[in-house]
Amino acid sequence: MQSPNERAFAGNNESAARWFATQPNWWDEHFHGAVKDAFDTLHGSGVSTSGKDLLDVGCGDGIISLGLLRNGDLRSVMGIDIVDVDRDFLDTEAERHGVEPVGPEEALRFVRSEPDTVPAPDESFDLATAWSVFEHVTHPRPLLAEVLRVLRPGGVFFLQVWPLWFSEHGSHLWPFFDETFVHLTKSPEEIRAHLDERLGSGPLASGMFDLYQSCNRLTVDDIQAALRAVGFHLGMVRLSGSAIHVPPQLQDVPVSKLAIEGFSIIAVKPG
Repeated sequence: MQSPNERAFAGNNESAARWFATQPNWWDEHFHGAVKDAFDTLHGSGVSTSGKDLLDVGCGDGIISLGLLRNGDLRSVMGIDIVDVDRDFLDTEAERHGVEPVGPEEALRFVRSEPDTVPAPDESFDLATAWSVFEHVTHPRPLLAEVLRVLRPGGVFFLQVWPLWFSEHGSHLWPFFDETFVHLTKSPEEIRAHLDERLGSGPLASGMFDLYQSCNRLTVDDIQAALRAVGFHLGMVRLSGSAIHVPPQLQDVPVSKLAIEGFSIIAVKPG
């Protein structure tokens, strides 16, 4: 039986991931925006990307993986995910946005992985990235240990998470609720009932509920602890947040949880 993560991120028209991937601006925000952020952060920390082999963890629809290869100076990119990348969808979206689809000679490949594993030999990559992935990884240490294993000594991991569970959009359901913090103020049954009412009791409502259920409860401190536990050294840390209005029900929840929306971390494999 598939997990909520596998259902939410499956490459089919009934999944939550596919709904988001077809929304306006998704392509630009990922093919250009996320890729620029990753490269700017790496270069701003003195990390060279020229001629490097990169692993894209949790590559999803493959848009970021393609953008990393096309918009930078990497030698190769391998994207992995627990579901297959829909290459037809990726090629169609590329052409729709005036971008050449993946060519047979390009140094880009997609590999399906088992949960918490990286299907590659030891020390295969110079760099790794993960964009909005680790808020869905139930137990991050095994996967982080795998990322560490496949990085070469001195290899660098760019890890971005948004939104964190305790932040106002932590449910990942913001397009369907008028209020924020619904995952902290409503029961799962109330959330499912609202999705059914808003979207109809069909595949999309189920897919969005899977997305909500796939979210873990980890904070930036939890991710820091997991990185350190497996052997990474922390380099750069950047927190993101904005002004929030705290609901009456959440008055005693630490502000550090409610106000930190996400983060970016550069972690290094010693060597």
